[in-house]
Amino acid sequence: MDQIIEEGFTRLTETMKELGDRKEELDSALRSDLSGLLSRMATLATPLVGKLGNQFLNKSKQDGKGELYDTIYYDEKMVIIGRTDDPAPFRPDDMTKSVQKQFCVLTEGGTIAELMYSDDGFIIDSYLNQLTPEEAIELYGLELLYMLYRALYEYANMEEEFVKALEKTLAFIQVKEE
Repeated sequence: MDQIIEEGFTRLTETMKELGDRKEELDSALRSDLSGLLSRMATLATPLVGKLGNQFLNKSKQDGKGELYDTIYYDEKMVIIGRTDDPAPFRPDDMTKSVQKQFCVLTEGGTIAELMYSDDGFIIDSYLNQLTPEEAIELYGLELLYMLYRALYEYANMEEEFVKALEKTLAFIQVKEE
């Protein structure tokens, strides 16, 4: 009886090792495919970024009360698809500037980039650093895929509600005219 239990236990540990090895292999394959998926999703979403995106602060000064003035925005609209709670210590374009906030964005031109904000108490400025889909997933994780999907999903729902409201308004107007 002990031998049967021991053989079963041995087989169980071997199966767990085989599954662990297979899991690592599948995880690696999945991650490589995810960068391709992010790239394809970004390509499909790019034409909509101009409608659903926002213009983000490029540079501004702030007074003693924290009010912004002499504000400059990026020309391209962007959609935030990720962020980090642990920003890089310094910006790649200027090692003297520390990073307070760091986001991953999809630009109107179809670029995946990270937007890094620095604030020295008087000037708030940013650096837009282009990323490959692989780099973006490595730095910001799989959240990017979900956030990009969610942004388009919410935009589609708003568009659908707006079209329904227009249809109801038109139907109401047409009934009143008759």
